[in-house]
Amino acid sequence: MSYTKYERVPYKAPGAKFENVGTSMFPIDVPVFDYPISVRENFKRAAERNKPMWVPNAVNDCNYVLGGDLSGLPDLKFDFLERCDWVDLFGCTWEWVPDAGGSMLKPGAKPVLDDITEWEKKIVWPDLSEDRIKACCEAVQQRANFHPGKINYYDFGQGCTERLIAVMGGYEQGLIAMMEEPEACKEFMMELSRFHIKMFDKISKYFPTDMIMYHDDWGTERDTFFSERVMDELVYEPTELFLKHVKETGVYIDFHCCGRVDRFMDRFVSLGADFVQLQERCNDMVGYKEKYGDKLGFDAYMLPITNESIVADARKNVETLGAGGGLFTTVFGGDEEMNWNGLQELYAYSREYYENH
Repeated sequence: MSYTKYERVPYKAPGAKFENVGTSMFPIDVPVFDYPISVRENFKRAAERNKPMWVPNAVNDCNYVLGGDLSGLPDLKFDFLERCDWVDLFGCTWEWVPDAGGSMLKPGAKPVLDDITEWEKKIVWPDLSEDRIKACCEAVQQRANFHPGKINYYDFGQGCTERLIAVMGGYEQGLIAMMEEPEACKEFMMELSRFHIKMFDKISKYFPTDMIMYHDDWGTERDTFFSERVMDELVYEPTELFLKHVKETGVYIDFHCCGRVDRFMDRFVSLGADFVQLQERCNDMVGYKEKYGDKLGFDAYMLPITNESIVADARKNVETLGAGGGLFTTVFGGDEEMNWNGLQELYAYSREYYENH
């Protein structure tokens, strides 16, 4: 069906309303829409699958922040312009790869741990100075492109298995440790989640948080890294410890997980994720929506390769994942005009879609 009731305003046409959003390194102008209800109310409806009026997105509807900007700790960096090395809050050495849009553990760098059973002696837990966190949170809220009234959404960073793999120096070493020393791995991940609770609570004290993104990659595009048994015996409890705490504070959770993870879809539900951000090319998103859509939302992405492709992504996401709510969207890259066109289409198309369904 073609929805044409709502106008698509051309990129910065005379009289078009727009505002600056994005991170401090990558600011972007986006269209301003005449919302019929508040952004926060509509987002709540979308997350709870309760008659949203449009599909919310991370660009228009959120103040998106990297967790390191709020904690003052070097974690989950996306703001480098050229290839470089950096060291994170646990001492892991990473290499930023611009073409990939992310970092990889630096080949040949000495791992933080050679033996997971030594984690209690060798892991240095980062300093969670309240004064520093308070100053960082206040600085973020004083940015020119911070918009009060929008959803405060930050990228919390690496979850249990990702951090275990990082401190062990890579996937091979981390997965071997999980097989050979399961008790030590679980104990480390439990302590990591206790640390994450402390960090989350201090940030929340000074940054009124609506949603976090939690990262834990559980597989490749072929299958998961580990079995359901390993999930339930090692990974589930430490992950639940943190996510349950987040949910109890009333904060929503967007769970990013790479890999083909059909084995674990029911775990996302029981862990309390409100949205999952998955690799669409290796997961049956439509099937997941049909099976889990009454319990779980989906953070679908739009890829602005061309003006036509991002408009098509917007329509496809609404049609396949938007029914009844539970849809949130993220735009990955692209220039300002492409993003403008995609965001216009997402808003206009979803407004009329929800009016007709």
